[in-house]
Amino acid sequence: MSQVILENVYKSFSSRKGEGVTSQNQSSPTTGEKTDAAQERAGSVNVLRRINLTIADGEFMVLVGPSGCGKSTLLRLIAGLEVMTGGNIWVGDRLINDLPPKERDIAMVFQNYALYPHMTVYDNIAFGLRRRGSRGAEEHTSPREAAPTTALSNRGSKGENTPYLRTWAENLFVGATRKLPKGLRYTSEKERAVDRQVRSVAQLLQIETLLNRLPKQLSGGQRQRVALGRAIARDPQVFLMDEPLSNLDAKLRAETRAQIVKLQRQLGTTTIYVTHDQTEAMTMGDRIAIMSEGKIQQVASPLELYNRPANLFVAEFIGSPPMNFIPVEFHAPQLITHSQLRFTLPEVWGKALQKYDGKTLILGIRPEHLNLSMPATKNLPVQVDLVENLGNDSFLAVKIAEPGSQPATTANSLQVRIPPDRLVQPGEQLWLSLTPEKIHFFDPETQLAIFP
Repeated sequence: MSQVILENVYKSFSSRKGEGVTSQNQSSPTTGEKTDAAQERAGSVNVLRRINLTIADGEFMVLVGPSGCGKSTLLRLIAGLEVMTGGNIWVGDRLINDLPPKERDIAMVFQNYALYPHMTVYDNIAFGLRRRGSRGAEEHTSPREAAPTTALSNRGSKGENTPYLRTWAENLFVGATRKLPKGLRYTSEKERAVDRQVRSVAQLLQIETLLNRLPKQLSGGQRQRVALGRAIARDPQVFLMDEPLSNLDAKLRAETRAQIVKLQRQLGTTTIYVTHDQTEAMTMGDRIAIMSEGKIQQVASPLELYNRPANLFVAEFIGSPPMNFIPVEFHAPQLITHSQLRFTLPEVWGKALQKYDGKTLILGIRPEHLNLSMPATKNLPVQVDLVENLGNDSFLAVKIAEPGSQPATTANSLQVRIPPDRLVQPGEQLWLSLTPEKIHFFDPETQLAIFP
């Protein structure tokens, strides 16, 4: 188990001849932001830019973002399956930039499970252990202990090669007799250690009864547990998981999600988990790194991301339904106005918004912080477009009743969460009040959050 440190990691792909420059982030750098000509070469596709992240020892870190934001590419860089354009990756006190994947002591669980179809569950889990040796097996088969002391007491090539020849011969006998009846198999000490490890992992994942089955005889959830078991059996320093639940149905996803979190806490292994599902991110991670256009937008705990988003993207991405945004005009000291709203803010906002006097701001408010209320200048008049009754909650899609006959736009469309016992019909006229302490503000130019 070790911490993982990413220092100024870049990843670029050269565009093909004849193609224009196509970068995930076409915008020019913001003021004060340094550019690195060696990293951001003209004519290249910048997949990852300026990734700086520290994952603590034993932490469950989730990388989340929309498709194409670079989260899976970052995971592959850590695993050694992609070559970095620039930067450093540390696992513990080792710089692993130039190490091949097999020497990084990292186990990866893929989206498609990547099980060997011709091998049983037992052999799939044991495969990595047989190639590199489990910790227990290594202790029993290390060169110094494997050879007789008399053979090693004399210096020379013959004595030095004896333990390796013995290991090679043992592996040959184990492989040749593996499919024979149990009483006729040759079992080395290393193979006995592998067997103990496989059965221990199978018991942990509750798949003991599946060890003799082939992957085609398993359900999706069972295959996922086998893939997890193969990673756990290696006892690596770091687990990497690339959307491992995306092929499961909703109920099984929830069950497996809880199981992965429980296992990670039990094992205490540093874990980096990639998903595009913000529900998974919020319920699984100790911390979450939100990515967009190849950059990390914010790293924080789930509740901090929800309550104090750093920018407009994070505020919209985290939360289901997402945060509502309303353009308003600020008037010092504490008044905001909209064509259908005049609202006096709490005093705490006065100093933070002072420089925006007479300017437009983006007001953010989550669906659960809009309440059904009475007609008043401080409340918003809306018309209901759609009602979604989920049993424990009801969600309304509404549009602000603009003066005249202006068409509905994204700026005047809102989503509202109301109690399920409040019956509302499409076309109904309502008034909504804002919960003052739950209001957010964003700068319309930089899209950064403004905090009181």
